[in-house]
Amino acid sequence: MNVPTTVTEAPDSRSCPCGSGWHYDRCCGIYHRSEQTAPTPEALMRSRYSAFALGGLGSYLVRTWDPGALEPTLTSAELDRRDNQWLGLEIVDTRTTGARATIEFKARFCPWNATPATRVQTLHERSRFRRHRGDWLYIDGIIDPSPAGNSSRNAPCSCGSGRKAKRCCLR
Repeated sequence: MNVPTTVTEAPDSRSCPCGSGWHYDRCCGIYHRSEQTAPTPEALMRSRYSAFALGGLGSYLVRTWDPGALEPTLTSAELDRRDNQWLGLEIVDTRTTGARATIEFKARFCPWNATPATRVQTLHERSRFRRHRGDWLYIDGIIDPSPAGNSSRNAPCSCGSGRKAKRCCLR
């Protein structure tokens, strides 16, 4: 998929939230509706970002999560929620070796319950993917993969949810 790597503003209602510049129905919508599976780990990453941005696509997020890595208590209903307004996606690095891949990205967001003083925040993650029976699946991610970043499982999640990282984005 040849797409820009950064979205600089919230897309209009016709543009896909992933930042491709394509219409949603011809971009991530085809994956969300199960018309096709994501052909690359980056396409899967973008479609998962769009699922979070749009909300209500928890079943897609569960379906594209490696079953061995999905926390048993996590439900599609929990993933349906839109706790944040997602404002843009930047792909920092993509590495694929055979049936394994990592994608480092930054996603800008603002929590829905934000006060006027709340700044836009950035989720910086290095996600791992694997191909299983021809389909790419999300395994997990390391929040703020920089050496100075705090990726402790017991630290507050960097997404701003107020939950511990192990109960939120580090699942």
